[in-house]
Amino acid sequence: MENLLLISHGSYARATLESCEMIVGPLANVRAIEFKQTMNQDDLLAEIAKTATEFSAMPTILVDFKGGTPSNTALRFQKAHPEVKIYTGLSFSVLLGLATGLSFAEAFKESAETSGLLGDQPAAPKQKENNQKENTTTAGALNIRIDERLIHGQVATMWTNRLQLTRLMVVDDQIVKSPIQKTALKTACPANVHLSILTAKGAAKRINEGKYRQQRVLLLVKNPGVLRQLLDYGVDLPAINVGNMSTKDDSKQVAKSVAVTKQDISDFEYLAQHGLKLYHQMVPTEPAADFMPMLQK
Repeated sequence: MENLLLISHGSYARATLESCEMIVGPLANVRAIEFKQTMNQDDLLAEIAKTATEFSAMPTILVDFKGGTPSNTALRFQKAHPEVKIYTGLSFSVLLGLATGLSFAEAFKESAETSGLLGDQPAAPKQKENNQKENTTTAGALNIRIDERLIHGQVATMWTNRLQLTRLMVVDDQIVKSPIQKTALKTACPANVHLSILTAKGAAKRINEGKYRQQRVLLLVKNPGVLRQLLDYGVDLPAINVGNMSTKDDSKQVAKSVAVTKQDISDFEYLAQHGLKLYHQMVPTEPAADFMPMLQK
């Protein structure tokens, strides 16, 4: 079995490795990395680089799913190490197949062939008549989320579906100058959703000119300072979802997935003083919580 590095959201990769080792014994050439909510993509990239040095040769990387932060960060690592192969679809059955000598193609094929319903299939329940369709629309075409990971699994799947998005807009003056980061964002963006990567000034100009009036847009930024710029450029901002800001040396934790610096607090207060509503909601299934009181903790 070749050198293998497993990466997932949370402890899934590590737990999958431990479960597999219960059956086949220790796998000396396999490592697992957890991507935690307190980490950003740079933190994860550093962890991948560090773990890769534990192998005698560069490992093949197996991540949980396409479009998430583990896969996006693995692609960044591959830019510096083009010999590294990356696969998605980490699962116990795939890892077990690899550990017992199958190739990746054979392991994925076997996993698909052995997955499915066991036993007799129960009869489908009768549908009630006149079922009302859940209303998932939101007011306005522009939605805003602060998320240091930008386009990742939750955004590419859960938020895109819930908000019925037609466009993701990443606003970041530095990313505009980085071909590698722009490529990673394009790879992570869902195929049926348009993508814009703009400076704050460029985004403000397009929004104010009504370029996206007929579209459903999620505007993504890494920090509130970018939104402060947009506000100063005259953009009429809707409510702001503070989703994810990673822990830094000079930050304090105000929510499980949000840590803020003194500058962040100043920017948040500026936005609130200008009448903007800020709330914290990691995923659509969680209730939205008023964000500003969290800063007082």
